[in-house]
Amino acid sequence: MRTPGLSEKRNFNSQKFKDEKRNFLKEFSTKYGYNGKIDQIREEEYPQLKNEIYLDHTGATTFARSAVVNFNNDILTNLYGNPHSNSPSSRLSSMRIEQVRKRVLSHFGTNEKDYTVIFTQNATAAIKLVGEMFPWTEKSTYKNLRESHNSVNGLRRFLETINPDNIQGVTEKEVKAMFKNPPPVDDQCRYDDNYEKDDEINYNLFAYPAQCNYSGMRFPLSWVRKIKKLNTKTSKTLVLLDAAAFVPSSPLSLANKDESPDFICLSFYKMFGFPTGLGALIVKTELNPILRKGYFGGGTINSVVYDKNWQEFSKDMTTRYEDGTVNFLNIISLDHAFDAFERNYGNIKNISSHVTSLNSYLYRNMKSLRHWNGQSVCTINSDRDFSNSKKQGGIFSFNVKRSDGSYVGYIELEKLASTYGIHIRSGGNCNPGSIARWNHIAADEIIRNYGEGKYCSDDRDIYKGKLYGAARVSIGAMTTIDEILIWLEFFKRFYVEIMPGKTVHDLSTSKFKIFDKSEKSEKLKFNSISKNGFDHGHGLERQRTIRNVKSLVFSH
Repeated sequence: MRTPGLSEKRNFNSQKFKDEKRNFLKEFSTKYGYNGKIDQIREEEYPQLKNEIYLDHTGATTFARSAVVNFNNDILTNLYGNPHSNSPSSRLSSMRIEQVRKRVLSHFGTNEKDYTVIFTQNATAAIKLVGEMFPWTEKSTYKNLRESHNSVNGLRRFLETINPDNIQGVTEKEVKAMFKNPPPVDDQCRYDDNYEKDDEINYNLFAYPAQCNYSGMRFPLSWVRKIKKLNTKTSKTLVLLDAAAFVPSSPLSLANKDESPDFICLSFYKMFGFPTGLGALIVKTELNPILRKGYFGGGTINSVVYDKNWQEFSKDMTTRYEDGTVNFLNIISLDHAFDAFERNYGNIKNISSHVTSLNSYLYRNMKSLRHWNGQSVCTINSDRDFSNSKKQGGIFSFNVKRSDGSYVGYIELEKLASTYGIHIRSGGNCNPGSIARWNHIAADEIIRNYGEGKYCSDDRDIYKGKLYGAARVSIGAMTTIDEILIWLEFFKRFYVEIMPGKTVHDLSTSKFKIFDKSEKSEKLKFNSISKNGFDHGHGLERQRTIRNVKSLVFSH
């Protein structure tokens, strides 16, 4: 039996809505919806989405019900102890942890011979660990792509105290230019050169995101191979791939070790919604001899004394770099998250097709919007082809312009969307390079404005006439076309002017009774709250208001 979709639940019975959905399904029938299973998946696995339009999957996707239920049954049936012991419960934990490590590697097409999984708190902690273990010297260079997350930018701190002149943020164009100047053939290294402790060899680090978390732009995985071709016998560049925003909706194969990154970081809540507080650094095992170990905690050493500066670290990479007790229950829960993922979606390629179909449709519709005078409503923060999953991920990053060319603040947009139960993200998304690129803000401007009191997390989205971020809609494995159509209807109603300074909403409020007195009060109260907070004391009222207002707004 067919499971009812969001259109029925929310009384979206207009012919226009039905026609738009029908046309979408006709165009994307082979890519969208997992062969018609999407409504059933939503109904059975995601009850938390029943009364919400959730479009912030890059921030955090949401979890499958079966993953949580099965994990709950698991820990209520089995006794798991601290893995740093030899009791039966401890041995059971250790066994399950190692099984999950293998499963993570298998998901990315590799094995324990070539790569090691080091569990961390999140992707940021994984990136920080790269900085701590990397063999920095005065000759080392650190380059990272302009579109990097702050977690990647932060790696420069490890080299700042040694040689700050060797730190460089580079653009996509500058990266491509690097490939045009390979070293002489007789000085090049082969892929199978061993990594050994050798004072004559200098190691450099190049880091970039597979997908920009701000714009959704994707960058070629082939860069790794091209970077490796620049290695010489005395200077080698290791590559860190920030895959946190990429792997939730795209396959990543590490099967060809020689052409794959040396370090890969990721967060599992971005992939599965649960567990939170768990990430991983996947690192090539062949790097073991050159990596460093500074601080040590419980379980990372083979021998130690308290009254001399002497200790011997574990030879095993996972043991040596996982300081203290790992989050063993969350690691075990990851096994159930993988189960739910495979049961619901089959494989990551199916998710990629689903997400790309929705995002390309969203892009096409948002790009086509025009005000009464022909002016575009949106400026789009990507130069990629949205129909090509190798070029663009499931993010639509944009800003809104009025018909007179002035900007609408992205915080204002997020607040209004939140009032109607639509979850999006706004701000700089911890990506200063993308802010600079798309909003044309120079470094000196940012530094000067900071001295005047302008900082990252404030609520001034427009400062001195310039935007300091964007609105971001991001799509996940369980996003439906109904949600995209609801978003489009909301956006067109409130932000597309059909005459100077007037939208459909402005003109309809006098004709239709959209808010009663209590609803208007609730809306004003919500708008006075910080974009990061909710008035929990009025939660039930707010939910009732959202449902009532949505029904009225989208039925006319």
